[in-house]
Amino acid sequence: MKATTKRVKKTKLPWRVALALTLTGAIAVPANAAAFNPLTGELIFTNDADWGMGTFTNLNYNPNPPDTNNRPPGNNQLQLNPALVTQFNNIWVALSGRGTAVRIDTDHVDPDGVVSLAESAAGNGAVLGEYYTAPDGMGRDPSRTTVDLDGNVWVTNRAEASGGLGSVVKISANPGTGATTSSGIWNGSTFNVLPWTNTGSADTNGGTSTAVDDALLLYVRTTGTNARTVAIDANNDVWVGGFGNSQHQLYDGATGVPIPSGTPTPKNSFNVGVGGYGGLVDGNGVLWSASLSANALVRHDPATGVTQVLNTLNRLTYGLGIDGNGNIWMSNWTDNSIQRINGLTGAVELTIPTPSTCNRGVAVTPDNNIWVAGTCSNTVTRLANDGTILNTIGVGATPTGLSVDSNGKVWVTNFSSNSVMRINPLTNAVDLTIDLGPGATPYNYSDMTGSVSGGVTNPSGFWRSVTDSGITGQEWLKIFWNTEAAAYLPAGAEIILEARASNDPVALISLPYTTYNSGDALSLLGRYLDVKATLKRGGTVGSESPVLSNIRILGRTTEQVPEPSPFFGLLGFGLFGFGAFCKRKLNQK
Repeated sequence: MKATTKRVKKTKLPWRVALALTLTGAIAVPANAAAFNPLTGELIFTNDADWGMGTFTNLNYNPNPPDTNNRPPGNNQLQLNPALVTQFNNIWVALSGRGTAVRIDTDHVDPDGVVSLAESAAGNGAVLGEYYTAPDGMGRDPSRTTVDLDGNVWVTNRAEASGGLGSVVKISANPGTGATTSSGIWNGSTFNVLPWTNTGSADTNGGTSTAVDDALLLYVRTTGTNARTVAIDANNDVWVGGFGNSQHQLYDGATGVPIPSGTPTPKNSFNVGVGGYGGLVDGNGVLWSASLSANALVRHDPATGVTQVLNTLNRLTYGLGIDGNGNIWMSNWTDNSIQRINGLTGAVELTIPTPSTCNRGVAVTPDNNIWVAGTCSNTVTRLANDGTILNTIGVGATPTGLSVDSNGKVWVTNFSSNSVMRINPLTNAVDLTIDLGPGATPYNYSDMTGSVSGGVTNPSGFWRSVTDSGITGQEWLKIFWNTEAAAYLPAGAEIILEARASNDPVALISLPYTTYNSGDALSLLGRYLDVKATLKRGGTVGSESPVLSNIRILGRTTEQVPEPSPFFGLLGFGLFGFGAFCKRKLNQK
């Protein structure tokens, strides 16, 4: 995960914590001791300094401007940022030519701005792994990706229609310590892709039993053939649409099992004879599916069961993006244009000619600017939300897909150049190029980073803090949160509090979180306490952010002598805690 707004106490990590975080790829959250008062057993987060001990993703404790409900200024409380970005620092790119997908570090820094295959072979590249998208003997030719709310990716296989079924694969972003998985090191033909033999056709009808790579979680045969459309909904389930037969179906994100429709709703499968090309799910849970040859766009609302075919566009429908106002932006392949479509009515509001030609991928940055890839012009065009052309940027040969990373930078996949490029919106220039090797032919017209699923479909943010109590076996008894007047939970919004504890900072990272309501008993033991808060908007356009005003955790006070803390000497630790306690008592008078 990538924090976009950080106020982290700069404390040196114990070497075991730093090593564990490096090996697992977890968030490097320094353990703090100042928030914990060993004299009272209290751990309190309530003001800016307290919140600043954690890391932030799409959250802040001092919004600018204040929220739309004209509530008091947001000091000393957590709320969502006005514009959200993905929490993940990876991009997943479908390599249609090699039948694989690669995971790339979006934070990679290279001195000359180019990551060569030689650097990747030496272990200094940006690619973190390469994975087959189907077992041997089955159709691959992957083209579309979508990143789920956990950072994992779903990839469709265009070449699969055998037995009247298509296919999709789910690949893990974090297969775990000790897992057998691709190293991402270039071996002369791939970035160390591991075999998926399909011995005895064991995985032909689904499953990953013969896959060597532990990152391959699910292989699902889908009712949609030659599948292209793939999109995550707010429940982290996945829509798959077949371009071959226009069949769309919602699948359980954890198991890959089709989710049946309700009576009469929700309607979790449909076929109106078009769609199945590009797709996304908006903040109201509506699935949008492009049609390409039919010049039509499908709008399907599972909640009402209503499926509309918007065929008044008079343009070839291709890549889709969604802005912060809930409008759909659709590229037009043959007309060298892009259209803005009202997300509620489906009406075409703007049709804008672009300098880029043969338009494909579409992405939206946090400033609500629109970016479109021009395959024939080898450019990316940047537009303001009102359609004004702002810039045209030269990129590699045959650019296809676009996506926005956790830093708000734009990535473009270059089909004929076998590369991906990163564009800095502040300079409108490419600042990184990564060579993906011969025959890669990267594709993609969908969400490669999670910017749609986490920023629009399920708009959410996270705050996390790890506290070092200094006491082995510290017992954490009870949790209270949002007990102050500033607390706010608008209709449809959600706040989730989770925690976990361990005496070992290495083991802490791999433990599951438990979710708690305010007033719940924690029943946790461990020197290190990891607290995570998730805030979610209601999902509709313009909906308000919930507000987390405070967290108060009670721990057992003991006669134990605290172990020397890696962050504070024992004397300094006790004096600081006592001072903080006295200050709080005075403030309460």
